[in-house]
Amino acid sequence: MKYFHWDLHERLDEIRQEGLYRQLDPPRGVDFCSNDYLGLSQDPKFLKAIFDRLESAGPSPFSPTSSRLLRGNTSEHLRIEKRLAQFKGAEAALIFPTGYQANIGLLTALLSPEDRVLSDAHNHASIIDGLRLSRCRKIIFPHLNTQAVEEALQKPHSGRTFLVTESLFSMDGDMAPLTHYGKLLQSHGAYLIVDDAHATGLYGEERGSGLTEHCGMEKQAVATISTFGKALGLFGAFVAGSRSLIEFLINECRPFIFTTATPPVLLLGIEAALDSVHNQPERRQQVCRLADRLRLQLSQGGLDTLGSCGPIVPVLIGDNNRTVEVALRLQSGGFDVRAIRPPTVPPNTARLRISVHADHTEDEIDQLATATVEVTRQLFDK
Repeated sequence: MKYFHWDLHERLDEIRQEGLYRQLDPPRGVDFCSNDYLGLSQDPKFLKAIFDRLESAGPSPFSPTSSRLLRGNTSEHLRIEKRLAQFKGAEAALIFPTGYQANIGLLTALLSPEDRVLSDAHNHASIIDGLRLSRCRKIIFPHLNTQAVEEALQKPHSGRTFLVTESLFSMDGDMAPLTHYGKLLQSHGAYLIVDDAHATGLYGEERGSGLTEHCGMEKQAVATISTFGKALGLFGAFVAGSRSLIEFLINECRPFIFTTATPPVLLLGIEAALDSVHNQPERRQQVCRLADRLRLQLSQGGLDTLGSCGPIVPVLIGDNNRTVEVALRLQSGGFDVRAIRPPTVPPNTARLRISVHADHTEDEIDQLATATVEVTRQLFDK
C-alpha cells in the first residue's frame, strides 16, 4: 500500500512542478468566474418564484428515488420537456442530470464505429470523451477552420458524417460559424450536432434560447445540447431534437436509462428560469454590454482577449505559474477570477477566464479592468 501512495505523491509533485496543481477553493470576492451569466442564481425574485412553486409541489419534491423508466417519471417531467422543446424550436426534449452526461449519452447512443465525426479542436471534454467512447472515426479540425471542414467533407466516406461543435466556446468566448457549417453539411449530406450550453439564455431575439436560434439552425441541427447550470442559474441539462431522436435516446442512451430521474424541485426551477428569460430580455442585453465594456478596457491596456464575444472574456497569459499568480493577486483584491490551464486549454495558452454577469455594476467592471491591467504589468515587468 505504501508504494501506491508514493506513486501518487510523485505524480502530484510533477503536477506542481508543471504549474498544473489544482485544489478546491471556496468562493471569494465578487464573482467573476461562475457561469451565472444572467445573475439569476442571486436574484431574490427568481428564488422567490421557485419557493412559491415549491409550496404547491406534490410529495417527495427532492428525491424521485428511481430512474425515469421506473417510477421516476412524472407529468411535470413531460410538461417541462415539452416547454423546453418549444424553447429550442424543436419537436421534443429530454432532461439529463448534467451537461457532461448529456453529451456522453447522446454521442455514445447515436454514433457507431462506422460513423465519421468532424470535431472542433477546442470542443469541451464531454464531447471529446463521448466521441472516444462511441469509437467513431474522429477528424479533429483546427478551431473554427471552415476550410479544414470543407476539405474533410470532400473525402469519401461510406457511413454517416457528423460535425459536432460548441456554439459559444467555453474557454475562448468565440462563436462557431453555424450558418456556414450548415451550408457545407447540407451540400455533403452530413449532420450537425451543437452544444449550445454557454449560449442558452443569452442569444436569440425571440426566445433567448441560444445561438442555434440566433443563426436559424434549430431545424438543421439533428441534436442540440443545452444546460441549466449557466445562464439559467440552476443545475442539469437537456437534449433537444426530433421526436424520433428523443425516443431513440430513451431506449438506447445508457447514461439516461441507468440514472436516477431529475428531482421535481429542479423542474420547478427550470420553469421559473424559462419565465425569467422570456420576461427579462434586458438581462442578456446587459451582460453583453458589460462584457464589451470590460473587453475594450482590457484591450486598451494591451491584454489579449482572444477575439472573444459575449459574457466570456479570456485574458491570455501563457505561462501556467504566472497565470496562477495573476489570479491570486486579483483574488486578494476582491475579485474571484480563476486561472485556466492545460489540459482545459492547449499548452502555453494558460489564461484568466473572466465571466461577466448581468448583475455586475459598471464600477465593478471598471475596477476589475484596472486591477487586471496593473497586475499583469507588474508581473511582466519583472
